[in-house]
Amino acid sequence: MITGDHVGTARAIAEQMGIDGGAGAISGPELEQADDEELRRLAAGHSVFARTSPEHKLRLVKALQAEGEVVAMTGDGVNDAPALRRADVGVAMGVKGTEVTKESAEIVLADDDFTTIEAAVEEGRRIYDNLRKAIVFLLPTNGAQSAVVLFAVALGWTLPLTPLQVLWANMITAVTLAFAFAFEPAEPGVMRRRPRDPAKGLVELRHMVQIALVSLLIAAATIAVFQWRIAAGTIWSPRGRWPPRCWWCARPSTCSTSRPWSPQAFGPPCWAAAGSRGHAWPG
Repeated sequence: MITGDHVGTARAIAEQMGIDGGAGAISGPELEQADDEELRRLAAGHSVFARTSPEHKLRLVKALQAEGEVVAMTGDGVNDAPALRRADVGVAMGVKGTEVTKESAEIVLADDDFTTIEAAVEEGRRIYDNLRKAIVFLLPTNGAQSAVVLFAVALGWTLPLTPLQVLWANMITAVTLAFAFAFEPAEPGVMRRRPRDPAKGLVELRHMVQIALVSLLIAAATIAVFQWRIAAGTIWSPRGRWPPRCWWCARPSTCSTSRPWSPQAFGPPCWAAAGSRGHAWPG
């Protein structure tokens, strides 16, 4: 608590709110006499500062940031504007706050209720966690698809995945399942966590390792099933020893539809071409 009120008043209010901690209040003159190193020590060891000026508030914000803290500053007056602009998150009072304070802050508290800040922080952490879960869920699908296609091309195999299957997996299956993460409730103890490091990305190293392992697992399973079905004779392969099959009925056939590399590869199936004369293409 940083206030311009008297030290005794600030100490009494801090004790009622339970933020004093027995460390006592630091007055403005004490802050004036402290150098930067001493100010950093005072900012880390005390929670109540009284009889402060706008310059003191600004120095305290800088001192806390120098200690690696993420600083959120609330204020309603013109003298709070410099500290609000300097803080990582400036919160202005929407009811009693001045226009200068609102313009200097990133967030305007519409109801001037501090419990709203707590609810907003909890909701923000929930959204951040769920966004990370969705990304970690979606990326292995793309990684596995890429690995399967690259592996098949490198070995000269028939592509295990068609473009339509890739689009279906990416735009329908994976996205639909990941949509459920938007309604995931907050993790237990989410408000007891320290603020995350702003320098860290959304996906950390442990998530990258997880994505790589799951991608390889899905890719290996896909290739194994693909080779198994080729061996069983249900998938045509240029290297197979069995005759090609009609893409409509999957029966061994000599119709043009069953010859993937012929100019008629995308022609009608055998039953449509031959009509009532049987399965095989006539002639």
